[in-house]
Amino acid sequence: MNTRQEKIVSLLKTRGTWMKGKELAAALDVSTRTIRSDIDAINRQLEQGKIESSFQQGYRLSAGYVGVEKKSADLIPQTAEERQNFILKQIFLSKDVNLTLLPEMVCASQYTVESDLKVIRKMLEKDTDLHLVQKQNYLSLQGDESEKRQLYKRLLSAEVEENFMNMDSLNSLFSEFDLITVRDVLENCLQDNDFNMRPTAMPMILLHIGIALQRLLHFNPVEDDPGLRDLSQTTEYAAAEQFWNKMASYYLINVPTAEIKQLALMLMGRRATAFTDDQISYQGEVVVISKLVTSMIDAVIAGCGIDFSDDKPLHQGLSLHLRALIQRLNYGTRIENVYQSELRRKFPFIYEMGVYAARALMNEIDADLTADEIGFLALHFGSAFNRLNQNQKYRALFLFPSDQALGKMVVDKINSQFSERMEIVARLDVFEDTLVRRLYPDLILSTVPLNHNFRIPTVDISVFYTQENENAIFQTLNALDKERSRRMFERQIQNLILPEFFHNALEARTPEDVVDAMCKPLEENGFVGESFKQSVFVREKFASTSFQAGFALPHSFAVSAKRSAISIAYLKDPIDWGGNQVDFVILLAIREEEKNILRIFFDWWTQVIADPIHYQELKMQRTHAAFMEAVLNG
Repeated sequence: MNTRQEKIVSLLKTRGTWMKGKELAAALDVSTRTIRSDIDAINRQLEQGKIESSFQQGYRLSAGYVGVEKKSADLIPQTAEERQNFILKQIFLSKDVNLTLLPEMVCASQYTVESDLKVIRKMLEKDTDLHLVQKQNYLSLQGDESEKRQLYKRLLSAEVEENFMNMDSLNSLFSEFDLITVRDVLENCLQDNDFNMRPTAMPMILLHIGIALQRLLHFNPVEDDPGLRDLSQTTEYAAAEQFWNKMASYYLINVPTAEIKQLALMLMGRRATAFTDDQISYQGEVVVISKLVTSMIDAVIAGCGIDFSDDKPLHQGLSLHLRALIQRLNYGTRIENVYQSELRRKFPFIYEMGVYAARALMNEIDADLTADEIGFLALHFGSAFNRLNQNQKYRALFLFPSDQALGKMVVDKINSQFSERMEIVARLDVFEDTLVRRLYPDLILSTVPLNHNFRIPTVDISVFYTQENENAIFQTLNALDKERSRRMFERQIQNLILPEFFHNALEARTPEDVVDAMCKPLEENGFVGESFKQSVFVREKFASTSFQAGFALPHSFAVSAKRSAISIAYLKDPIDWGGNQVDFVILLAIREEEKNILRIFFDWWTQVIADPIHYQELKMQRTHAAFMEAVLNG
């Protein structure tokens, strides 16, 4: 397969379900005829399975797809940074990598790979004491084990920032039902029973429901757990029962009580321990669940250097999961993990945590676990790391070589002002490169002038800590917030700006014409309801959303979309919009649950328009692929 054909396969793998030919054509900036020809060529080369086609739905990979040239399931890295991260992950996870195979793995020339390795070596030299060693044709990462763990944490953080377990990726895993509709039914049932659930728990619960629903559609229910106490009088059970009754009616399936109990326990969170025993029988012996959980978490700490000891939701989630897992082992039941391939392809470091945990579990109970079961364990640790990442404050290193008592007073003053945003993780008398590499702080505070090569913002402060010092720290934290928002938006925007909502030459005479044309595909694809367009008009009448620079940002007063999306339109000719000549329009359709996207978007857009070159570059693009590249690389 050529590079474009490999990208077609990559896009279909990422979508996981049907994808229209015009979407593929827009993504690759070619005609739909070229897409048809490429797919015919791909199907002639496949060893097993094929790319299925449907006049109404488009294209998708068949269940038996096996490629002929790309043996790895990994997505093809599209940029230099993606290639370099991919190569570094392969070296880290594989311990050593065959240099001659790297060009094929990343679909690049030997020269390009050698250039990427130079960049990786420079990064390692600058930020760590690690280095790449080449013996014959094999590359390995050498250096202190603690340094490797710090690098592991940084790579894992970057991996989780790729929007681990987002709603769209979860929905794409299930072809027999719409998980977003299922979620709406669940939310209504929870509301009917006056039950509030933590938003961070929703992805794992929806994945559980999706897998359970898929099993039930194929007549494969779970076995009842005799060790559970009576749940029937709890609010969680009432909500779970109502939900599954609706699913049974809609999908014409039989839902056993065991499924209701499992969902009720998941909704309970830490309260579930009151209804479960800490012991379960396996192969005639008593197994202590809490001991297994501790062993697994200890294994992840030892293997990955990430401490989840105090994560109560992880302890509770693993306890419930292990009960069900051991029940499956007792009955010889196997279930498919639909997130397995996605997890291994896009989040290999998260999967690696699951491997460490699974190994500890297998040693404790002397059992073999399938790759699907390992993937389930990895999901728990991935969610835990996501929580850890989201709750982290900025980490500061404080250099104060003067009087110790005075230094403590300064630290106390800084903590009293910024403890909600920043944590001083270490205080040094002298600057040590090795310690900085190991701690890798977000910023450095220093009472002496510093000259270092780290890409870490540094704030000079007085030993007496003045108002100017407070302002400098405040501005630095704001700058870090902006950078974090930019990264968050760039992660999310790829799931928000879809090809079907990209208009490259929209003909319109009035703002109403523009809004009409942009809302129509959003409504047809189920992203907004009929009232959304009118809500946008109401907002527009209140105050125009156009700007003198030639763009408009129409949106509704209420955050009322069914699914979040951002629609882009380049107008064929400028029109008068609230007294400004506008030729570029961004329509925002955001769900209530994701309204934080608005803040992230406006933070990002403020930075765009502050840079005239970047703004003009965005306005020059006329294809979805080119626009996305300008957004992500601008």
